[in-house]
Amino acid sequence: MEAATVEMIDAAAGSESYINNNIIEENFELLDSVYSAAADGDIDKFQQHAGVLDQILTPYGNTILHIHITARNSQNMDFVREILEMCPELLLKTNKKGETLLHMVARHGHADVAKYLLQECKKPYQNDSELGIKNTRQIDAAVKYGTENKGLDFMERRNRLKDEGASATSQMLQMINEAKDTALHEAVRYNHLDVVKVLTVEDPELPYAANNAGETPLYLAAKRGYADVLQEILSTCISPVDHGPCSRTALHATVIRNNIGITTLLVDDRRVNKSKQDEQGRTPLHLAALLGRIVIAKKLINEDKSAAYKADNKGKTPLHLAAGFGRVGIMRELISRCPGCCELVDNRGWNVFHFASTSKNSKAVELILRYPSLGNLLNEKDEKGNTPFLQAASMNFIITNPKMDLLVFNNENHNAADIVDEHSLKPLNRLLWGRISARIMRCRRILVKEDKDEEGWENEGNPVRLEKNYLVIATLIATVTFAAGITVPGGLIADKGPDQGAPILTRKAAFQAFVILNAISMFWSSYAILTHLTRSYTTNRKKIIGRRMILQGFIGYAMLAMIGAFLAGTCAVLLHSDKKLAISACVVPVVVFVLYIRLIDFSQASVLN
Repeated sequence: MEAATVEMIDAAAGSESYINNNIIEENFELLDSVYSAAADGDIDKFQQHAGVLDQILTPYGNTILHIHITARNSQNMDFVREILEMCPELLLKTNKKGETLLHMVARHGHADVAKYLLQECKKPYQNDSELGIKNTRQIDAAVKYGTENKGLDFMERRNRLKDEGASATSQMLQMINEAKDTALHEAVRYNHLDVVKVLTVEDPELPYAANNAGETPLYLAAKRGYADVLQEILSTCISPVDHGPCSRTALHATVIRNNIGITTLLVDDRRVNKSKQDEQGRTPLHLAALLGRIVIAKKLINEDKSAAYKADNKGKTPLHLAAGFGRVGIMRELISRCPGCCELVDNRGWNVFHFASTSKNSKAVELILRYPSLGNLLNEKDEKGNTPFLQAASMNFIITNPKMDLLVFNNENHNAADIVDEHSLKPLNRLLWGRISARIMRCRRILVKEDKDEEGWENEGNPVRLEKNYLVIATLIATVTFAAGITVPGGLIADKGPDQGAPILTRKAAFQAFVILNAISMFWSSYAILTHLTRSYTTNRKKIIGRRMILQGFIGYAMLAMIGAFLAGTCAVLLHSDKKLAISACVVPVVVFVLYIRLIDFSQASVLN
């Protein structure tokens, strides 16, 4: 080391400000020199100053070994070994975040250094004498470098740990930083399998507690999807702890991640609790049902059926969640494997059919209706008196079945006619409602709603103006389709002969589809116009609603047929000249329309859920 630097270290070592305020914060020139030497592993610059090595700290509190391990790329152990011989106190020295050398080694994946540090940690207890420090290089170094008092203090501190029943290596493995992470936490977080093997083999009986985030090493491995690391912990540790935040376990984490491999490892381990409930009362099977993890759900059911009967804090079982989100595959598995859970209800009194009806998934509803043993659930009421039929009606989803009581009332004397919003029904539900609405309306108990008087009904949506708008739309469709039928795409044959005046594309399948769809559109729009003109004016609400539904249906079908006719005509004209353009012109609008419908359905489902 340069003479100036040596003098600075000696002067600082003899001053009280050096000990209390860290010389590095006082001398930035010295910081640069020491930092570079530590990073490069230049042992020559530190050999003559062993007595102050534990006082050379960066502003962050890192020692020269913290710096070297962070910057270390080679497998040369000489620097670490010689520095620890000169200053054994550095073995357990922490920086301002409470990180020991083992923390840094685990984070950067230096398995050989981790093994060496653990071996060094054992040496104070080899061949115990009266003071427990016989045959230790730490004392030899203390004498050699003139730091006898420091060496003895260090060894006495370590011996006290042993007297308290903790081994030296266990103490080191359990040392935590300010985030309460152990070295194993760091090794797992950065997926350093070799370091994990070194740490777990050293003390397989050691229980690793959770850090400030509530995560144990096993939970970290499961959450991050590190299958090899998790398998190593399970196979080596005698009592692995799998706690996570929100009272979840590693199995909860891997279900959320949908990692089937790690789930298999955890399910096959008898020490893992497969049906532990988190803060919301949900087991891993609850999460599998909620997220639609069918393969994982089957594994969990095979291992522990009791989870199917456990309810969360709101009384919901896995079957309730699967039905509520339309997870038909998981519903089928639970109903067939655990039929007893089908009759359970949540805190609101909802059974599985209530949840299936709110999902608006027709397949989920059909699955329940397919099981005769579940017939008693069809007309069961919740705490508000709503059956699954009424609950679905409140969400404008119509369910019909011969076994269902369609005339049922809830606790507020409302039946389906009072609940359904006719304006929001989709076409299929509108048709189903049209078949049963008249019978239901005749049985209403509340004939006039208090919050909707005659004036309010007249003003709501202005039904007269609405019907006029329908008439305008139908007339426009009829006009367009009529014009398209006269001026057919592709033109007419001009040459004299028997085919003169006939459409050129008559024999094209696309042209034939155009003609048919155009005629259908013309028919539906014309029929909508006739319906409006032939019906007498009325102020009867039921008649107005019925007429409006009929007009909406006719105009909707006419629009769809007109769109189909346009696509078919475009294809007929372009197909023989530019096939790619013809296909693109037909496919792209359809794809955009389907995506739009899916987006609308997804948005509505998200709001409802």
